[in-house]
Parts: sequence; structure tokens; C-alpha cells
Amino acid sequence: MKLASKKIVLTSGSSPLGKELLPILLAEGALIVVGDTTPEEVPNHVNLQKYKIDPSKPDQMERLIESAIETLDKIDVFIINAEEFSYAEDEKENWAELKYLYQTNVLAPIFAIQKLTNLISVGLHIIAVSSDLGKYPTPGFGLYGSSKRAFDYFWDSYRKQSGKRFHFSRVVADVPRNSNPTRLAKRILKAILSPKQNRFESFRQGFRNDLMKILPFSYFFRTLAYGFRLKEEKKKRISQVTHPTSNEV
Repeated sequence: MKLASKKIVLTSGSSPLGKELLPILLAEGALIVVGDTTPEEVPNHVNLQKYKIDPSKPDQMERLIESAIETLDKIDVFIINAEEFSYAEDEKENWAELKYLYQTNVLAPIFAIQKLTNLISVGLHIIAVSSDLGKYPTPGFGLYGSSKRAFDYFWDSYRKQSGKRFHFSRVVADVPRNSNPTRLAKRILKAILSPKQNRFESFRQGFRNDLMKILPFSYFFRTLAYGFRLKEEKKKRISQVTHPTSNEV
């Protein structure tokens, strides 16, 4: 499938991944609509239309979809990229932040998929950016990982019940410290050109997951490593609060 004149919608174009992906798609001649909280940070282009939306709000995702159809006449590819990231926030009972996390990572994307598949009868290709952290329980990423796993469960179930009317491609990003926006953007491009159910950002992800299946004790060491990292991060935060950096001369 060539990208020339393909009509693509992307959420969160101003994110690090969006900034890497947009130039690639535009260079290939794609016609793009972007929905973003800060569309002014997305460079202008003759083949690009920007809309200001909050990706955590289903009504604004609905407005993005309807505006994209009005602008492009149809949607060939819809890329779900917007997400809220959280680390070491598991012990804080902040209802507002928890609600925003799940609205952005779970509810709004699910609503968008439902809306898209009800408006478009056949031929739509939906691409979701997932995370390897949703596969295994990981200290420090309880809230974030649980939101990604919740969406992945819906994704897998809905993909199977939708049959062959639509293409569903999931691109699984590496863990945060190893993930690279440029590499991830190339994987998404490959997913557009050659639809596939799952693509990993890096080949070592598949190797790592297979290793943990073959050697279950390796999961134990993974948990220890992330637990140690979390403890060090907490110590660092406490130290910064107790001994704030002084700017006095």
C-alpha cells in the first residue's frame, strides 16, 4: 500500500513520537489530520490539518473523527497515539489524576474505536501504540501498566469480534528507558504499509518475552531490578525535598 494520498488521522502529533512520525508520513504524500492539545507545536504543512482537542474526552475524540471525515472525505488509517504516562504514582490516592489516566489511556481510545467502526463500514485500518509494560506486572508502573493492559484486553476482544472488515495493528513500544521515538515511528510506518496484528518496536522485545516464558525465573530478576529502581527513585525524591538545591551565591 502506497502512502501517497492516503488519508490518515493521528492523535497527539506534538508528542516525541508524533514529531518523528509526521515528517515521514508527509514526505510520502499522505493527507493528515492531527488532533492535539497543543496543535500550535505541530509544524504547518499543505497536506496537514490540525484540531485542538483533549484526547481524554470522548466527545472531543468524536469531534476529531467527524471533522477528519469532513476534511478528508474518508479515513484510511487512524493512529491512536495519545496517552498519559505515570511512574511511581501507585501509592497516591489522587482521584482526579487516576480518572484522567484512565480516560486518556482506556475510555477515550475505546470510544474512538467504537465510533470509527460504526461510521465506517469497511476498509478502515486502526493502529494503536501499546506498551510492553502492560504484559508483566512491574514495580513503579502499576497504574500506567494497568491502564494499558485494560485497553489491550478490549483491543484483542474487539478485533476478533469485528472479523475481517477492518485492519487492527498494534505497535508495542519498548520499556521507557529503551524506547526510541525514531525507531517506533519507523515501526508504525511499516505497520501502515504492511498491516500486521502485532509489531514490536525492537527485536529484543520478542526475545526478552520468549526468554521469560522459557526461563520463568528471569521474571523474578526483572521484578527485583524494577523494585530496586523504584526504591532508588523514591530516595532521590525524598532527598530533593529534604535538601532542595539552593540558587544562592
